[in-house]
Amino acid sequence: MLKKSVTILLFIALIFKLIPVEAAEVPITTFPLDKYNQDINYWINPQDPDYNKPLIERTKQKKQLKEYYKHYYASDAKALSPWSRKYLEKTFKGGLGESVNEQKLIKKYGNAAKNPEKAGYAENFRPYDDKWIEKIIFNINPKQFNFAPLTPSQTAKSPTKFKYRASNRGIAVKNLFARSLPTNEPYFYNFTRPGQGYPFDDLQESAVWVGTPVYIVGKTRDNQWYLVATSSFIAWVESDGVAKVSKNFVATWQKYAKQKMVAITKTNLSVFDINKQYRFNTYVGTVFPGKKINKHTISVLIPFADKNHNARVTFANISKKDAALMPLRATPHNFVKVMSTLLGRPYGWGNMYFYNDCSAEFQNLYTPFGIWLPRNSSAQAKSRAMIDLSSLSMKERIKQLQEKGKKFTTLVYIGGHIVMYIGTYPNPNSETHELIAYTYQTIWGLKPADKSFRAVIGQTVLLPMLEQYPEDYRLNSQANQEYFRLIDIDEPLLN
Repeated sequence: MLKKSVTILLFIALIFKLIPVEAAEVPITTFPLDKYNQDINYWINPQDPDYNKPLIERTKQKKQLKEYYKHYYASDAKALSPWSRKYLEKTFKGGLGESVNEQKLIKKYGNAAKNPEKAGYAENFRPYDDKWIEKIIFNINPKQFNFAPLTPSQTAKSPTKFKYRASNRGIAVKNLFARSLPTNEPYFYNFTRPGQGYPFDDLQESAVWVGTPVYIVGKTRDNQWYLVATSSFIAWVESDGVAKVSKNFVATWQKYAKQKMVAITKTNLSVFDINKQYRFNTYVGTVFPGKKINKHTISVLIPFADKNHNARVTFANISKKDAALMPLRATPHNFVKVMSTLLGRPYGWGNMYFYNDCSAEFQNLYTPFGIWLPRNSSAQAKSRAMIDLSSLSMKERIKQLQEKGKKFTTLVYIGGHIVMYIGTYPNPNSETHELIAYTYQTIWGLKPADKSFRAVIGQTVLLPMLEQYPEDYRLNSQANQEYFRLIDIDEPLLN
């Protein structure tokens, strides 16, 4: 059975205006992984006959790589990159919505008239006061965003439009946290609610890896933050991590990227320039234009900021063991190579601490293979052809996954969470050794049908999709959620 629930003794009087309460029960248990072998080579045996057999046709991978470039670096009329004027004009055609609307930000993040369960808390367990959000909104300076959708009070002759400026194009020169508001202060909901509190900082959206193209939409009054657009989202990042790019910089970056794109395949890798000066660390999912491939290394272009914070180009040599020319052949062997550096890493909501959540895991994992995915799980589920099995029973869902799923290239969307199917194997924990579907996923935890607590896993794991987990029969199977959709990653992106 699961370990006893964790109880954190806190003087809740600090939170609830000195109401005398001795302690609060935290709805968290720990899910044991003892019976689930986390050695990827146990499941994907190097001696398997298909270990080095491509799972995706070479022509399909090349087409996928062109799509990746289109989303990442391209700037032509059909591009979907933040360096593309057409893409930006389409993106901001409807305005910025709630992102910089003063009243909506106050309603969402202000605590006035909210009960304790819906209020936002700081890291010290105290709810934020109204001055906190007011100070942030003042720093945002909403009036600078003079573009919005047409309203009844506007006329066709005088719309407020987005004004594209080539000088606002930029590139990340270090890894950045992407935030909903320009602050590094966390915003937690009441930790006594299942699935809330640490590590679920509601302001943490994602990460922007070094070398990622961005467009600077605006900046805070104190100049410490930029609101930037990427090909996947719009968020606030610290301004010192972004350098502005010139027309020549973009041309150079695109010239090399069209010939070679290189993806990092080892997590938390230190990168040194050709003068052996440390520049930054990188994670799986980071991409650079390639210059030259040598016997043991790959030469890549890396960005840095000069004294005026304009982007400049230098070079780095990265070991072939730690990077790959895109697209990396989609063989079980190569998937194992990339997955091995990610397995066991802690779960990171919105890339907190530069760890991955469920959707970030696959966005980054598939990058070396030249496969572009949007940032969140629901968008990933809609990005390609899928088979909807939601109407089937739990037993039939698992059966269909085993019959129709493809190793490493089938994702399963279960509503708010997404997992990868890696194959069907005999159950080592059963005397009958019945066949079970195995998955690879980054997961916070499992929960019962009533969602009253979380059995925390909190990392990237190999986990079977069972009808019941013997560790605790109360836990709801991932095959028994509202949705159950199979997504074929080897299929082209849907327009």
